[in-house]
Amino acid sequence: MLTATRITMPGRPEQVRVARRWLAAWLGADHPAEYAAVQLLSETFGNSVLYARPGGMVELTAELSDQQVRVEVVDCGGNGEPRLRYDPESDRESGRGLYILDFLAKEWGWERLSDQRLRFWYTVTF
Repeated sequence: MLTATRITMPGRPEQVRVARRWLAAWLGADHPAEYAAVQLLSETFGNSVLYARPGGMVELTAELSDQQVRVEVVDCGGNGEPRLRYDPESDRESGRGLYILDFLAKEWGWERLSDQRLRFWYTVTF
């Protein structure tokens, strides 16, 4: 069985918390993938706020099947491509998002859409 939900919101820093609450409420606190899925949404939505063109909207889609949650974050795009930048020897407090994604997600990826928006997706299994 597949269920899905979708929401569109402004790509602003204060909306990260709203996005987290949206996904957490939809999955429910007792869902086995809730923590990882919400943490990864925080990372991917946060990256949209940082790297997409300012002032755009962000579309979020979540799909739940019998064994996984798939989340997509589509923003208005920006310059450059997502890439792993983390240096484990560094004391920097940023740049770890894709490494967290790589650790917690079963699979993840991204693609540039024909209208230059960026779709970032990940799956969490349970």
